Amino acid sequence: MLKGGSLSVKEIKSFLEASYNPDAPKLLLGYTLDDKLSNLYGKVYYNNSIKKVVIAHRGTVENSDWANNAIYGANSSAYKLTPRYKSAQQMVNKALKKYKGFRFYSCGHSQGAMLSHLLGTKAVNNIQLNPAYKDETLKNNEYIIRSSGDVVSALTVPKKMMNQLLYPSWTKEHMRTIPAKTNDPIIEHKVDILDRLDPNMRIGKGGAKAQTGQSLKGGSKIRKLYGYHILNFNI
Repeated sequence: MLKGGSLSVKEIKSFLEASYNPDAPKLLLGYTLDDKLSNLYGKVYYNNSIKKVVIAHRGTVENSDWANNAIYGANSSAYKLTPRYKSAQQMVNKALKKYKGFRFYSCGHSQGAMLSHLLGTKAVNNIQLNPAYKDETLKNNEYIIRSSGDVVSALTVPKKMMNQLLYPSWTKEHMRTIPAKTNDPIIEHKVDILDRLDPNMRIGKGGAKAQTGQSLKGGSKIRKLYGYHILNFNI
């Protein structure tokens, strides 16, 4: 079990995989699933010994989720009226109330990453994989991982200067890009791209300084990815 303030790549991948699993494991890397708060769209894991809660939002799976994507693309405010958003909001609010005094960590993939962005404002670290953004401003607690071959990320527009002006402590560590291994945008959008990173690499504040800029598997170095927004596209 890893106890640092940040989350390891291994932890992030495990929680994101659990978010998609209707029969998510009851115990995961020292954390316990909260069955009462978790639902089809997200999972809540807690660890009493280190007073830590991880909320994981899953991405698009069902046909109804594609409709939610369309609503978000047309009107960001209208998206907050959808059952998908309300379900995630209720899960987060109940967790914050139930685990008062715990440190909260938020993560998500694709549409789930966008939900993490919207609802993870009180998290110590808010970690997002291949997120679906439209024109949001990134917060200082947000850490983004993406594949260079992800279709969503290929359409990004740099916002480096805006983030640096708004958040002096915002650095290249807040965004990491993983070199693509295929020409398939679906493969490059999957959670599995995290297997290309060192599983012990720490993401978020509270990680070991010695691991900053750590190598990718195969010897490739992490390439810089500056601030951006993403057009609406989910898998």
